[in-house]
Amino acid sequence: MFNLYSLGLGTLLASIDLVMMYIVKQYSKGVFSSPYWMIVTPLLYGIAPFILLFSLKFETLVIMNMSWDLISGILVTAMAFLVLGERLSLMKGIGVGLSFIALFFLSYE
Repeated sequence: MFNLYSLGLGTLLASIDLVMMYIVKQYSKGVFSSPYWMIVTPLLYGIAPFILLFSLKFETLVIMNMSWDLISGILVTAMAFLVLGERLSLMKGIGVGLSFIALFFLSYE
């Protein structure tokens, strides 16, 4: 059985990373010209400790941190690949695939 709390809350935490990375990348490319966009990123990260605190009712810190990190890596990579047009080498693609396997083992009870 999968621990859906760790997957769901890890995805919520990783979504913060996803939005932050998108804003930073677009600002660095000049798409977002106003520096006020950069204020959004720390505001989003200000929410993360509260989500993490809530998640500790359902899972350990070790599993939540690893889930957050793995899901963030997968989501940010997918966004960079699909939205921003960045590419991965074969070995880096294999590394992303191994992230899915690690997430499977971490979420399985």
